[in-house]
Amino acid sequence: MSGGELEAKLRLHLGLSGYEARAYLALLRLGRAQAREVAEESGVPQQRIYDVLRRLARRGLAVEERGTWRPLPPGEALRAEAERRLLEARKAAAALEELARELEQAARGPGAEGVTLIHGLEDALAWAAAAAARCGERPVFTAYKSVERLGELWPLLRGLVESLPHGALVLVPEDAEIPGDLAEEAGGLGVEVRRAPCIILDLMVACDTTIIGLPGPGGGVVGVVVRSVEFSEALRRRLLGLAGLHV
Repeated sequence: MSGGELEAKLRLHLGLSGYEARAYLALLRLGRAQAREVAEESGVPQQRIYDVLRRLARRGLAVEERGTWRPLPPGEALRAEAERRLLEARKAAAALEELARELEQAARGPGAEGVTLIHGLEDALAWAAAAAARCGERPVFTAYKSVERLGELWPLLRGLVESLPHGALVLVPEDAEIPGDLAEEAGGLGVEVRRAPCIILDLMVACDTTIIGLPGPGGGVVGVVVRSVEFSEALRRRLLGLAGLHV
């Protein structure tokens, strides 16, 4: 990958300025250097290089030692940044969940029923994860068309599976072909896969919520979210019966 491409990625994913990205790449090439050498290697003006290097140090990307500068190992530095972002994301998600509970209580209450349409696979998976998180039992999924694209969809589906606090039961058509490595990985994440007749939809049932996935315009996905305890419980009993499980 060219230096220009790496610089663009550092600016996009880490939010570095052009000078910061170029100085960091120069440090990686030099290994250890004086500020003057970093300026010459990176093309950052001499009068700006100290400020740029100090900003890299505050970001955990570089360190000053006895008048010279060296980069911290990229794997170490970027993993630390990833963990920081994950922590911030978890805090933000928890705040949103609390706000959602407060708003539901202020409006019609958490038991309010209704039907909502959502567009796009990622939004559908986010709604599914939220519904499963509020549910005290493992959700039941049926996989119909999604089985045919399992290899392609697994990176997204894996994120959903990892978020399920109680694992999941997934029902697939009797003739479905599931790659052994994906089945093994899913099993390790608490997913039980069973074959069952009459599986003709992609859907999830979690306590009071059912989400049905349907083909949308341009090959996209439309999710139909049904918030109803009676409907969801009846559907769940039916699905468990198809799988030969105790209802």
